[in-house]
Amino acid sequence: TNTIMIEGMRLDLTKSRYRSFDEVYLYCYYVAGTVGLMTVPVMGISPDSRANTETVYKGALALGLANQLTNILRDVGEDARRGRIYLPMDELEMAGLSEDDIFDGRVTDRWRCFMRDQITRARAFFRQAEEGASELNKESRWPVWASLLLYRQILDEIEANGYNNFTKRAYVPKAKKIVALPKAYYRSLMLPSSVRHCSSLTSS
Repeated sequence: TNTIMIEGMRLDLTKSRYRSFDEVYLYCYYVAGTVGLMTVPVMGISPDSRANTETVYKGALALGLANQLTNILRDVGEDARRGRIYLPMDELEMAGLSEDDIFDGRVTDRWRCFMRDQITRARAFFRQAEEGASELNKESRWPVWASLLLYRQILDEIEANGYNNFTKRAYVPKAKKIVALPKAYYRSLMLPSSVRHCSSLTSS
């Protein structure tokens, strides 16, 4: 896994365009998905969990992917100033957008529509990550939930900026971060979703 992560870092030295989401996915897997996978043995799986191990690892992978996709969407302008575009080129073309639109920082209706689709996909990965996060050891859940909730809020801030991720950096205000922490703590106290799901089936 370490070797795969290093290979992802090397991509930044040689690759500045990604033809499709498959290529973007692979890059995100290399540089961030692997981190999620490596943390599962450290975090541990709750002894109460009734989920299979694959579910937990898929959730950890999804969180890594979601975080990296969020980084990409937040940093479009910064990356463009370095001559890099981490967005899927085929989807840009289907949306009627070109490299020039990115480099010129044009916030148009087409760009907003494109960004809505990208944010929807990132949020889907966050939802999948929730399934794995709830199955971790109780002691490990709070930081994972905090990371998940805080990072997901960056997507909200991109929307609040009118999808201008060219000249406005989306960041979560301190007040929102403070509010998110007790929410994360509350989620960490809940029983694994696999246990809650089994309990609801038993009682029905």
